[in-house]
Amino acid sequence: MEIKVESGGVYIICRRVKIEDKEQWNNVVKESLNGTFYHTWEWNDVIEKGLNSESLSVAVEDEEEHKLIGIFPFFIRNLFEDYRINKYFPTISNNFQIGCSPHHKLYSFGGPCVLSSVTNCEEIYKLIFDSIDSYSKDKKNITGHLIYPYHNCLDSALIQNGYTKTGIKKTAIINIDKNLTEICKGFKKQFSRDIKKASKKGIIIYESQNYEEDIDLYYNQFQKLLIDRVIERTGNCYGRVSYALVPYSYFEKLRDILFPKKMARLFFAEYNGVKVGALINFYYKDTIYLGHTTVLRGKYNGLNVSKLLMWHIIVDGKKNGFKNLDVSGLHPNESHGQYQFKMGFKGQVKEIGVYKKSYRYNEIKHAKAIIYKHAKATIIELRKLQ
Repeated sequence: MEIKVESGGVYIICRRVKIEDKEQWNNVVKESLNGTFYHTWEWNDVIEKGLNSESLSVAVEDEEEHKLIGIFPFFIRNLFEDYRINKYFPTISNNFQIGCSPHHKLYSFGGPCVLSSVTNCEEIYKLIFDSIDSYSKDKKNITGHLIYPYHNCLDSALIQNGYTKTGIKKTAIINIDKNLTEICKGFKKQFSRDIKKASKKGIIIYESQNYEEDIDLYYNQFQKLLIDRVIERTGNCYGRVSYALVPYSYFEKLRDILFPKKMARLFFAEYNGVKVGALINFYYKDTIYLGHTTVLRGKYNGLNVSKLLMWHIIVDGKKNGFKNLDVSGLHPNESHGQYQFKMGFKGQVKEIGVYKKSYRYNEIKHAKAIIYKHAKATIIELRKLQ
């Protein structure tokens, strides 16, 4: 999969990425307007290896200077990955794939990045999208693309290249570049009081100094606890539980790829010798991204561990020169507990556009109906035999 075009008297090539592109890939992310942690080579390495995802990431190279000027992290996944049909009829469901940037399983951003010094950005974007389109149409089983760009600089390019804006997602950005007293004053009054109370209860927040072993502890104690809660809350609904399941291999790759570079850090909250909370964050440029957080419930409910962990991350991040904390997504229902908790820190709401491009829409819609009809009938028959 390679496309070469002439632009301004210079040939540029759009091609699949190679391992030797790593340094230049990260340079494009760093020097682009919309590059984020989720565009970095390291994060995409985690996704590809940790979630066993097929990568279709491409790069645009200036042939004369042998330099990357654009990148696009892109993954292919099973359209029915989180449905029962994938469990019972994998050979059928594998015939329906969707391209996504970012990966759908985790909060992140996607879309292409181009060096800010490049003046012909629109041509680069078109070349990237043409390349992905060509591959998708040839493969035939790719039904569409899904892209969540962090920056609105991509809006016009996406629309011009056949994508439709179908909705928005939201996150909130907390400014931690201010004085700590000012930051705290910005919180909901109850949050400020709860943080002060929690600080006086002897809860200790500390960073893991042995992430090789502690990532196992995090997974076995805290991540499994989170999965149990999802199962309980959803009545073990297959789709919602499957969507929440993140395999151990993902945490292994966080440990092996991100932790040594301080692009990810693990913190624990301890009370009377018991680890009552844990938090994994991601770090890039001047921004901290809230990653994975879980706290013990029951008798520890009144400790306000989650709020104290957040406050510690703000204090620690400010001390280390970070300016923003992205709370990593807001629940669409403003009355939901997750939304209320994250907005209690009074971050600025940021909208993330959801863009889709569909191939063979009518055929896929029809295929879904047929597959569900036969799958449902087969499942009923199987249950009769039990």
